[in-house]
Amino acid sequence: MTTSTQQTVLTEEELRCLLAVANGSVQSSDAATIESLAAKGMIDGTQATAVLTPAGQHAIHVGDPGRLPGIDT
Repeated sequence: MTTSTQQTVLTEEELRCLLAVANGSVQSSDAATIESLAAKGMIDGTQATAVLTPAGQHAIHVGDPGRLPGIDT
């Protein structure tokens, strides 16, 4: 099974945290959620340097086509 075929359900808190990372407004209380999202492949880095992966970007922009690392970046 590849990561693209695994189903991952994101909680409302995780979606809020993804938006916070995208907006650069991560709170110190988000540390555990950031670790969870990093394990799911949605965030790369630590709380201080968290950035969305292509999967994380797609999670908050579901209607847009997905991006392929190396091709779209």
